[in-house]
Amino acid sequence: MYRNRWVALWWPFFFLSLAGNSSALMTDEEIEKYISSKLKRNDSVLRLNEKTIGDRGARFLAKSPLIESVQTLIIYKGDIGDEGVRALSGSRKLVKLTALYLENNYITDQGAEIIASSKIFKNLKTLNLYRNKITDKGAMAIAESDTLSSLTEINLNFNDIGDEGALSLTMSSSLKQLKKIGLEYNRLKQNGSEALEKFNVFQNMNNLRVSRRINEIGSLIHGDLGVMVLMEFPHLSQLNNLNLSDSNLTDRSAVAIANSEGLKDLFSINLSGNRITDLGAKALADSKNLGQLKKLNLNFNSIGDLGAKVIANSPYLSNLKSLKLGQNQVGKAGAKALKESNTLVNLMHPIFGVY
Repeated sequence: MYRNRWVALWWPFFFLSLAGNSSALMTDEEIEKYISSKLKRNDSVLRLNEKTIGDRGARFLAKSPLIESVQTLIIYKGDIGDEGVRALSGSRKLVKLTALYLENNYITDQGAEIIASSKIFKNLKTLNLYRNKITDKGAMAIAESDTLSSLTEINLNFNDIGDEGALSLTMSSSLKQLKKIGLEYNRLKQNGSEALEKFNVFQNMNNLRVSRRINEIGSLIHGDLGVMVLMEFPHLSQLNNLNLSDSNLTDRSAVAIANSEGLKDLFSINLSGNRITDLGAKALADSKNLGQLKKLNLNFNSIGDLGAKVIANSPYLSNLKSLKLGQNQVGKAGAKALKESNTLVNLMHPIFGVY
């Protein structure tokens, strides 16, 4: 009896809960009234957050004369799919659009392809397709788009994109203005993740160059991959001071630095606190490209007597005024070679010790 009584009391609330959680599609009249009130405040930004308009509502929106001044369109959780995207992409009312946010919807590769081919969106600078259903195919369509050449930022977080899509976006020859790519929570493996990391490091390097802080580039480098990106940086020759301390670098980075003709004007390099061995030390000592170097810091690495000897005998490091080899594995033989060096005659500070 008590059970039946509890069910009788709870049952009406169950239906009320269902009614409260259901999202009925907005009617055309409701959409028009809503966007009219929104655009009265700011006619360049239209934000439809959690307004369930669906594809039918997107078609109505695309035809509305009210949106002719809109530059930023945001449809978050609007329940729109590819057909809704098709309507928006063909709307002549949206020719002023520079930012399009279609987050948390049901857009697939077809919708991405429609956006990529839309001449209406030729002025887009920001495209946000966060949490949709886009795969490599859709990402590649965007990357190869001739009409989205003005894009500076794209957000494809929480989709279904793998390495192929990541590589196409980061290496796109069409999206030359692209500065930011969001690919978090996709299916990226090593190749895709490395391509994205390279892209991000390169963009950050360029930001420092533009702000005239190019000598701070070392702060962006973590691991050999970062050094490989740095060696491909077209403005590398502007560097005169490079601090790569505590960057988890190996001999691979030391060899790359030694082989770089873009570092011929470098006068100071800090490689302390890394994992450089005799192999890396030899590469640096044998480098004609580092002939202008005045300061070389190799403290806290794994350099032994062999590395110390090649540095001591290097004809290319004769301009050094400061050489630091403290906290390595240099023994008596290496120390003796350094002390008796005929080339390291301009040193002004002790080689060993931490200072």
